[in-house]
Amino acid sequence: MSKSLNVVSNAFGKVSDGLQVNYDRRPTDEYINYLNNYNTTNADTVYHNLGNWAARASQNLNNMGGYTFHVNGSEDALKTTQQATFQKALSEIMPSFEAQKNALQTRLLNQGIGVDSNAYRNAMADLENAQNSAINDAAFKALEAGQNAYTTDLNNQIAAADFANTAEQNYINQLISALEGNLSSYDVANEKYTAGNNLAAARSEAQSQSLNNKIKLLTKAMESGAKLYGGK
Repeated sequence: MSKSLNVVSNAFGKVSDGLQVNYDRRPTDEYINYLNNYNTTNADTVYHNLGNWAARASQNLNNMGGYTFHVNGSEDALKTTQQATFQKALSEIMPSFEAQKNALQTRLLNQGIGVDSNAYRNAMADLENAQNSAINDAAFKALEAGQNAYTTDLNNQIAAADFANTAEQNYINQLISALEGNLSSYDVANEKYTAGNNLAAARSEAQSQSLNNKIKLLTKAMESGAKLYGGK
């Protein structure tokens, strides 16, 4: 072995010694030890219950949990309001119809217009048409009132469903929010895995840097030794 190589070997040892780095892994070990002793009971219980709830709810997607997805306006509200409105109108106009008919008959007879005359028949027909028109108007108003009642009932059901759905979601959000800062078993396992990976990556980086520094110093020493001993 040449003198230059002896100098280099004595000064720096093996290049592979660059892999032997002093790396402080105590922070990682302390963190993993903390995770090993972390109590995940509360978070695990809540997530377990939420998972069971989701499984049950998925069996009935049209009514998941306490949620309401469909509402129907009440047909009873529509029909009841229509009938009530129409009957009320009839109760108000029918007595008037009878009074109008009696008054017309009396007036026609007083004028000498007999019941068999065309004038009498025409006058009674006009009155009947007017009365039928009033009944048709009452029926139309009854239909309109029924539809309004149906729409109102539907809107009330939608409002009630929205309120219930919001309350249900708020309750779930409160549970999830209460878990903030609490680790589950999955979270702990993931943290330990991440900490171990970070430690391995940092150690590998430190070894690589140390080895590169050794190689640079070794190369420089070899060049200096070669110059000092003339390559012999």
